[in-house]
Amino acid sequence: ADVLSALQAAGYRATPDVAAPARALRRQERRQALWRLFVAGFLGMQVMMMATPAYVAGAGELAPDLDQLLRWASWVLTLPVMAFSAMPFFVGAGRQLRAGRLGMEVPVALGIAVTFIASSGALFDPGGAFGREVYFDSLTMFIALLLLARWFELGARHRAAEALEAVADGLPMAAERLLDGGGS
Repeated sequence: ADVLSALQAAGYRATPDVAAPARALRRQERRQALWRLFVAGFLGMQVMMMATPAYVAGAGELAPDLDQLLRWASWVLTLPVMAFSAMPFFVGAGRQLRAGRLGMEVPVALGIAVTFIASSGALFDPGGAFGREVYFDSLTMFIALLLLARWFELGARHRAAEALEAVADGLPMAAERLLDGGGS
């Protein structure tokens, strides 16, 4: 209130910052997207480390109990990626399906879900219908790469919104229309 009074006393008219809530929302959206990317990237790298022995070991070189332990560790590390990082894909797919249209979210969410279910099935029952191979490493890195692409897209959208706000801030609040006779 003191600042407002001082501005008015100096001959300036203070106007509210109507873009502040939108900026705060963008800041929160950017922070959450970065957290999702961080969780997927960091845990994805850990899952890749767990999968590396199976990739580099020859036939019979990796003890079966160690192989199973690494698979279980990969599954445990994939759970937060599925529950937190991949959630926007599932929410977006649900929104698209409720709207009666198929967008990119639907096949992405379907691919993520099928890969997780098939890999989990192979983990819980190695001799079952899903086979023995797990793809938690590919799944987590796929999610991380998609989130990285979304991070760049989000940054571009936010820069465009801020540029539009800057243009809108330069527009006058009101205009006076002049009639043909010169009067208003």
